[in-house]
Amino acid sequence: MTTTSNRPDAEVEADFNARASQLESSLNELETFLSRLDSVSYTALHENLTPLDQARFDLTAAYTLNSLMWAYLRTRGVDPKQTLLKSELDRVKSYMDKLKSVVDRQTAARIDKQATTRLMRNALWEQAHSKNKRMKKDDQQTD
Repeated sequence: MTTTSNRPDAEVEADFNARASQLESSLNELETFLSRLDSVSYTALHENLTPLDQARFDLTAAYTLNSLMWAYLRTRGVDPKQTLLKSELDRVKSYMDKLKSVVDRQTAARIDKQATTRLMRNALWEQAHSKNKRMKKDDQQTD
């Protein structure tokens, strides 16, 4: 008869340790980034940005902070879906989509209406002109 110990496999333990180490490293990087961000005033950050970049920055910051709060609640055993945090994340996502549509409209191809009108007028004139030539040619052949 074999006895099983309460100790997890060495492989599972190694995987857990690797993931915990990776999490710690990521949290240290996040802490470093947030401390640098905290050392600069909000106004100083915004003054060098275009309005579009300001909106991107604000939305990214809001989404990041809400995501961090989501992770914090999960680590505390609270279901974030049962809080107002879910609706706040959805709201920020909807504004991100709106910003994306604004950017897409700005980068979309523009149609020059005058050039299009000239092109269509000339193309129709050429088509009508070639049709008249064919009709004249057919009339001459039947004579």
